[in-house]
Amino acid sequence: GEPFLNTQVCLKLIKRVRQEFGHQKDIWSWSGYTWEELLQDSADKLEMLSLIDILVDGRFLLAKKDLTLQFRGSSNQRIIDVPKSLATGEVVIWDKLVH
Repeated sequence: GEPFLNTQVCLKLIKRVRQEFGHQKDIWSWSGYTWEELLQDSADKLEMLSLIDILVDGRFLLAKKDLTLQFRGSSNQRIIDVPKSLATGEVVIWDKLVH
């Protein structure tokens, strides 16, 4: 399901991973919401964003389906570096894609 509609469970899990591993493990989340939509939402969603490393945002669109893309199913979806995006105040695309 949509993790940002299940923040009570997801926050517990994310906090446990951070407690056990710190930042040795990257935490990824996929969401049908866009980055911009999440930033305008509730405190629990913003807290969850602040604890993850990578967000793949946007709804899967069949018309933009592309099986050659890494980590996402349609070309409208972005792979966002969350800490850098929060620090700069604008979307920073994750730069470790394999070309």
